[in-house]
Amino acid sequence: MLSGAGYSDSGQAAPGLPRWRQQTQYAIGHTLNDFYSLLPEVRRETPIQFLLERRWPPQGDAFPSLLHYWDVKTAVSDELMRIASVNHLQDIPVMLYEQWFVPVPQLKLELSIIFQLAWRSGVSGRSLKMQKFMVSGNEEVITGYLHMANVFCQQAYGEPPETVEIYSLLDGRKHCFDGAAFTLKESLDYVQLLSVFVEEEEEASRSPRCSNRRSDIGEDAYRGYGLM
Repeated sequence: MLSGAGYSDSGQAAPGLPRWRQQTQYAIGHTLNDFYSLLPEVRRETPIQFLLERRWPPQGDAFPSLLHYWDVKTAVSDELMRIASVNHLQDIPVMLYEQWFVPVPQLKLELSIIFQLAWRSGVSGRSLKMQKFMVSGNEEVITGYLHMANVFCQQAYGEPPETVEIYSLLDGRKHCFDGAAFTLKESLDYVQLLSVFVEEEEEASRSPRCSNRRSDIGEDAYRGYGLM
């Protein structure tokens, strides 16, 4: 199975990533789940920063310094407040913090992906409007997520997503992509290549280490596709 479930919203360790990023992403994922589990009229009366406060990690040794701790907390809180004030105010998500699996017979594997937020599309021939929230953006992670989302929607619904929106909270950036930017063949080729790297990494992790050199592709390129 090729997993796009990500690494830190599950609470599990993510090799190669700083613990402060894991803990921050965990807090973001659960805060979004708490907030968008509410009915729209209740969301309007519920400050999302209060929900974030319940999920935010305590001060500890995960963050490099106390200043960094507060800088990250302030930036994430400000950005979530800004997004929540305009994001689908009257709508209820069709998928919320859910892990889904779909077989991909063309590649002889099962694809797993976590949806942070997915909304019903009103466009004919498209399936979902997807939103992903990251601590900070990474081009390889974003590209991989777009391909995995395309494969999932095509296999599960027979249609590509309408849009894929990716929010990078620390730098306040929003990336919006047409869900059909890639053909199914292009995305299948990418996912197949990705599965090879994942398999090689898993085999290497079971073998004695001969050096400290890490894979050239970088761990973010294949571990960051879910609630990072």
